[in-house]
Amino acid sequence: MLKGYIRDTFQNKFTQQVVPTRAGRKQRKVKKYYNRQNALIDAYLGSGEEEQFEIDDALKNGGKVKFAVNASFLCNFGLFVIQMYAAVSTGSLSLFATAADAFMDLVSSIIMLITSRLAAKPNIQKFPVGRKRVETVGIILFCALMTTVSVQLIIESVRSLVRGPHESEALHIIPIVFVCVAIFAKGCLFVYCFILRRYPAAGIFMIDHRNDIAVNIFGLIMSIVGSRYNVVWFLDPTGAICIACLILYSWASTAFEHMWYLVGKSAPQDFLNKMVYVSVTHDKRILKIDTVRAYHAGDKYYAEVDIIMDRKETLEVTHDVSETLQRKLEGLGDVERAFVHVDYEDSHSIATEHKALYEVKVKEVKEPFVKRIQQKFKSKSSE
Repeated sequence: MLKGYIRDTFQNKFTQQVVPTRAGRKQRKVKKYYNRQNALIDAYLGSGEEEQFEIDDALKNGGKVKFAVNASFLCNFGLFVIQMYAAVSTGSLSLFATAADAFMDLVSSIIMLITSRLAAKPNIQKFPVGRKRVETVGIILFCALMTTVSVQLIIESVRSLVRGPHESEALHIIPIVFVCVAIFAKGCLFVYCFILRRYPAAGIFMIDHRNDIAVNIFGLIMSIVGSRYNVVWFLDPTGAICIACLILYSWASTAFEHMWYLVGKSAPQDFLNKMVYVSVTHDKRILKIDTVRAYHAGDKYYAEVDIIMDRKETLEVTHDVSETLQRKLEGLGDVERAFVHVDYEDSHSIATEHKALYEVKVKEVKEPFVKRIQQKFKSKSSE
């Protein structure tokens, strides 16, 4: 009843037609604002069903994700063989760049396969909270390998530009056909992984396939033009540099994004607001919400909530309320672990609850600037 009333009230409020005072851009901003409000309301009202949805989703799509990972590995292996054949048969630097990229894809795919299987098989004795963060570590290793090969390709291409024009074998139709087949296979896997991109392993392979499609098309064009027209011989090594820079930028940005996940980056404000909503509506005996925190511990969040309850409540009541709230928070799709602390007052500083992370320096209180100038003049005149 309560959920239905809240949904009807807010949906009517936020979906009503807004007559803008200015046309165009302002109307789009207003529409975007109300769409965001509706999305937040749906997220709040559906927060209690996220755990069951995640279980059902894993049963439904778990096999698809496994197929995407295995198919991507086989495709990367086939692409590496094709690219090496094309590069060796033509001597093209651009095709060597794409072959090196394919080789690193193969190595990285092996890393992703290993980390995905480790994450799926927890060892409670050695890893009490599971090994889900192994996937994040695997992604960072994946990115590190790709950026390393990109730097090496840039170095080799610059050396080729310095050496000047050189003889290269003409491109034959068979290598071109093989590369085109590989591009088509990558395109199909990109679409498949794009559908499953919310899963970390499938998402990282989606980025890999997207990059490979762009890299192979660009490398093939640069290789064909550079080999057919001797006047523009420099297009081949220049194309290799462009490919390497594209790979470097893409994987370096992905590595930095996942690095912050391991460091413990805070959750966005919208997610914190949802945690507040879940906590406030959990039990009427919760008087206040003192503190709400959520931070990355890998791909998902660790959540902390401090609630205020009446000091006269029994230990049994406070335990049951906090434990059920903790379990409800862990039911949110993005939360890996939740911790709920109970207090009876909110007048204390949260800094006193834990060891200080940083040294707090007391700032010296200075007098106003005008008074300091006046004192300096007085001291000089007295001298």
